[in-house]
Amino acid sequence: MANQTIQVLDLDGALNGQSFLPTTARRLPLGHWGPQLRMACSFARFAKFSSELADLLPDTQPAISFIGSGDFHHVTLALLARQPRLFNLLVIDNHPDWMRGLPFLHCGTWLYHAARLPNVRRIFHVGGDVDFDNRFRWMAPWLLVRSGKIVVLPAVRRLHRGHWLGIPNHAVRRNGSFSLARLLSILHPYRSEIAELPLYISVDKDALVSSEAIVNWDSGHLHLDEMTTVLETFLDAARGRLAGFDTVGDWSPVVVRGWLRRLLHWTEHPRLSVDSDEAARRNEFVNRRLLQVLEIHAQRIRTATHDNRLYSRTVSPATY
Repeated sequence: MANQTIQVLDLDGALNGQSFLPTTARRLPLGHWGPQLRMACSFARFAKFSSELADLLPDTQPAISFIGSGDFHHVTLALLARQPRLFNLLVIDNHPDWMRGLPFLHCGTWLYHAARLPNVRRIFHVGGDVDFDNRFRWMAPWLLVRSGKIVVLPAVRRLHRGHWLGIPNHAVRRNGSFSLARLLSILHPYRSEIAELPLYISVDKDALVSSEAIVNWDSGHLHLDEMTTVLETFLDAARGRLAGFDTVGDWSPVVVRGWLRRLLHWTEHPRLSVDSDEAARRNEFVNRRLLQVLEIHAQRIRTATHDNRLYSRTVSPATY
């Protein structure tokens, strides 16, 4: 990948059974943090983790990070806080992850805190369906949604309950059909803004249907081809400038420490019967496809840069 480190933040061993990573990929041994961070942790503990992570990461250059289970999606917050410049954020996730008001950090609250980072201009949340307009809607950051700081593009249906009645939101699939033309039309008002800044992308595989990814949470409605079309469309709009990328949603057995995390596990995780080998096989296929999309866009940037340099060397300035 062009100037992009590929790394595994190994909190839970979720990628141990997968072989898609290049030999140059870096693996950060963070397993001792896994049971302390899984699903939730105090802000103080997260600060200590973020400090240790910063010591392990050599710089703030764009990186492609594989984090493991969706139980660790709040680790994305530590990566975003390291960004040295202004950027837009694309999140593909079945859940909003933006609950506010909790006195601790949770994999379902990290996006609320990300929206308050000074370097995040706008957030695009794509492909969601669960916990947007049910009883958890009261914990949504309505000021951020109404202001357009967070733009929501659900997977299959328009959100309409409660405060959603007055907030525009357009599902990426309409009447069961997904099309690039519809996605381009929805994004048209934002294209110039997306083009101005690098794009950070965070993908949770729980946005995919269960036949394509096996996760620790409820599965969503997108197909992998639809997800990659979303990625490609946003990358094109951002002119290929990637501030960073991470993905969660690789299944792993739940190992937690402390009564709070045990309670969250028993009350929030769906009861699933999972074949770990099959989970690794399906999720590896998804990870491989995601890397391919990023590599294609990196190659386009390399080619365009080379062509521009060649043009500047071979074409004389016009005379008038």
